[in-house]
Amino acid sequence: MTGEIALTLGITSGALVLFVWNRLPVEVVGLIVLAALILTGLVTPQQGLSGFANEATIIVGSMLVLSAALVRTGAVDVLARHMASVAGRSELRLLFVIVAFIVPVSAFLSNTAAVAILLPIVLGLSRARKIAPSRLLMPLSFAGQLGGTLTLIGTSTNLLVAGLVLAAGLPRIGLFDFTAPAAILAVIGVLYLLTVGHWLTPARDAPVGLIESYDLREYLTALRVAADSRLVGRSLAETRFGDDRGLQVVEIRRETGERIVPPSGGTVVHRGDVLVVTGRVPDIARIEEQEHLSIVGSVPELEPKLDPKDDAQAPHLAELLVPLGSHAIGRTVKQLDIRRHYGVNALAIQRHGQPVHEPVGKVPLAPGDLLLAQGRSRALQSLHASGDLALLGPVKLPARRPGKVVHALLIMSAVVALPALGITTILVSGFLGALAMVLVGALTTEEAYEDMDWSVVVLLAAILPLGLAMRDTGTANWIAQEFLGVVTPLGPYGILAAVYVLTVLLTSVISNAAAALVLVPVAIATGNELSVSPMPFIIGVMFAASSSFITPIGYQTNTFIYGPGAYRFGDFLRVGAPLNLLLAAASTIVIPWFFPF
Repeated sequence: MTGEIALTLGITSGALVLFVWNRLPVEVVGLIVLAALILTGLVTPQQGLSGFANEATIIVGSMLVLSAALVRTGAVDVLARHMASVAGRSELRLLFVIVAFIVPVSAFLSNTAAVAILLPIVLGLSRARKIAPSRLLMPLSFAGQLGGTLTLIGTSTNLLVAGLVLAAGLPRIGLFDFTAPAAILAVIGVLYLLTVGHWLTPARDAPVGLIESYDLREYLTALRVAADSRLVGRSLAETRFGDDRGLQVVEIRRETGERIVPPSGGTVVHRGDVLVVTGRVPDIARIEEQEHLSIVGSVPELEPKLDPKDDAQAPHLAELLVPLGSHAIGRTVKQLDIRRHYGVNALAIQRHGQPVHEPVGKVPLAPGDLLLAQGRSRALQSLHASGDLALLGPVKLPARRPGKVVHALLIMSAVVALPALGITTILVSGFLGALAMVLVGALTTEEAYEDMDWSVVVLLAAILPLGLAMRDTGTANWIAQEFLGVVTPLGPYGILAAVYVLTVLLTSVISNAAAALVLVPVAIATGNELSVSPMPFIIGVMFAASSSFITPIGYQTNTFIYGPGAYRFGDFLRVGAPLNLLLAAASTIVIPWFFPF
């Protein structure tokens, strides 16, 4: 062992300790590792910064933009509705639908892209079903990796291994040459995720910031049905308020004065009805736009008279807080008469995180109450200046461009088809696709920056030079030689298992591509030394490099879901280690069936 190898192992160990400690953001840990590599001279400054121009970083960034465009145009909403209608209300059934979708899609669309596209859908479904995102996102990532092993184009690692094999003078690996063993292993992995893995997966609610919290808060408000609304003459079951729109109708008020509490699924909606609903702010706002409904608050007579055609008069949704010491404490909204004094309409009240199920005008306000309000910007600012109610900020709803959904789908199809047909690489098609999304107006440049998960990009770019250091200092080769020297007496099957495990361990620390780059030559040399075919060992490296389940940095899809799932570093070890061991054992048996020694 040289001094450089010892130093590289020390930095790697320190990084793992910081990741497990979980007190620093993962991207900060990545930058600390990058700084240590440059300061110790293990990589040059140019090599250290090369991660920001690396192919993997560009691909991940492009896929995040493409995913954002699909969300902005509503293409994701269409897919989500189909998945929701199939999945029902069961968590396990929803998990099955997610896995059944992501595995075959990842075989032909880059599994990184597939997970990036499905991520916002799964987050939306988890919120609608009140399921912790962590219960669904880890299986999504793991199943995406399993699907990526099915074909040559499922992951860039497969293409890299095929190139190394061809360069070594061995027969070319075809598109479906290893699909059969990969399919068997994928079935084993999926069964694990639906059973033992499901039991081991933690349940944690994702932390949200101030703006994101608007999306999660639920309010009780009322919507008046216009004469031209598509809801008129349809039952509540047919309108699918709960499944498709995220709203629950708790009461219907007829123009005749009749009140239906609670309405049944067979209750028919009439023109002029007032639907008292509970739901999240974006869902309430969008149903108003889509179904010709008007927000009237919990008291119908408080309907705002603002002219929506006049932008200066256009009402905005905002949240107001009742501060300590406010003159509003103990008084009702009706007594404050903020509509007459300020032109602000109070729509709903939330107390201690729960919607208040009473008419807004009759609820005495308490410190800490949140009011969902509607009014002009100047009126809201004037109310804030009075000191009675504090303006937290506007409720910003992401723009939706349904008119661009066809453009977005065509662009995404081209991004997938061009590499599949061998016309260009996923790097080029992904980059051009992201640019095309902006050019056709599927999303703006500001939205592309806003929707980019920069923690993912920075972490990936910062950690890639560690792979260079492990390769260039001989650390990876030293690990491989020491490890294989121990297991050589076990024979071909034992060595195959060892190669698989070693690849998994290296992939968990360095990138999957770097691990494959180091171990494919070792696999070929091992086969030659044993006077057997090297193909079982090569396929073992290929499968293992695309099956990194034990750390959030071992594979891009794990990094994607790390933040949204509120995971801890140890969660991946708890759920992923048994899966990796199971697949290692299965690979030792399955791979030689199709690629004999």
